[in-house]
Amino acid sequence: MKSESAKNILKTLLSLVLGLLIIWAMYRNSDLGELWDIIETANFGIIGVSLIFGLIGNILRGLRWELFVNSLGYHPPRASLINATLGNYAVNFLLPRAGDFWRCGVVSKYDKIPFAKTLETFLIDKIVDVIAGLSIIFISIILYIDFFISYLNNNPQFGDNIVNLLSSEWLYIILGLFVILILLYLVFLRKNPLMIKVRSFLLTVKHDLKLISSMKEKRRIIIYTILLWLCFYLYFYICFFSFDFTKELGPLAGLIVFAMTNIGISVPVQGGIGPWHFMVSSSLVILGVAENQSLAFAAAVFTIQSVWQILYGLYGVFAMPFVKREHISGKVPDTETKII
Repeated sequence: MKSESAKNILKTLLSLVLGLLIIWAMYRNSDLGELWDIIETANFGIIGVSLIFGLIGNILRGLRWELFVNSLGYHPPRASLINATLGNYAVNFLLPRAGDFWRCGVVSKYDKIPFAKTLETFLIDKIVDVIAGLSIIFISIILYIDFFISYLNNNPQFGDNIVNLLSSEWLYIILGLFVILILLYLVFLRKNPLMIKVRSFLLTVKHDLKLISSMKEKRRIIIYTILLWLCFYLYFYICFFSFDFTKELGPLAGLIVFAMTNIGISVPVQGGIGPWHFMVSSSLVILGVAENQSLAFAAAVFTIQSVWQILYGLYGVFAMPFVKREHISGKVPDTETKII
């Protein structure tokens, strides 16, 4: 148990150090006094308005998760799922991606739902967001292909990294080991107790996916997804109007930079610190914003939005025990599939 805790602490520190190194590399040659002077010119009232959309977007994410949970026959209080979704982000600042498991675990604990069920529905909910995020990036590329060509020309390390990955022998060694593990499972490990449990879990997931695929609220899932991503876009784009050097860039430029933030936030670093700054500032430079202005914009917006996420996330964490519950799950019978 101690070794596991030490491993988690080390993982947290390494990811935080990585983010701080990126921040240091970006800002090391900048005049911090000049950056602060630029930040002071911002209209913080406009940024404050944008924060409302960030909160609404995550509430909508909680409402969408509720549809997946309900489809399995569990009906926890709506406030419980929303609070867990909000708290997810505060925990992620403490330990990268830990908030995802906390979110599932806290709903499982307080609302008497098996952890496997909350995890299944969370993963499906996450897949929907991944598809939506990739769609936004794809649409951005189609609408503004010149930007991405310029971005790759100005940041050749991205293309080089892809080439290095495809030419690395480690990629093929890992793929070969993966194939060997599958063959070992098929030949020797089918009767292993651990493998039996894994197969049982996968069969249960398959059964539950059928329940989810037959749910009647598919249209609401689509509507929630569109609305929450629109909120996240406004959460970011409205901040453009708080600075004189970004307010004239327009909604399409906002969509481009927003798409790039989704790439940055996917890096497993606390809150995206470092990669988020890099994606925003480098994108704004391509769009014609001066480097010191783009760095000031990234620092100001990230800091304010992060504090906001931590605040409403802490509310979600501390509100979870006080949600009124009746502990009636409405469980669908026979959701556990047995291995013969």
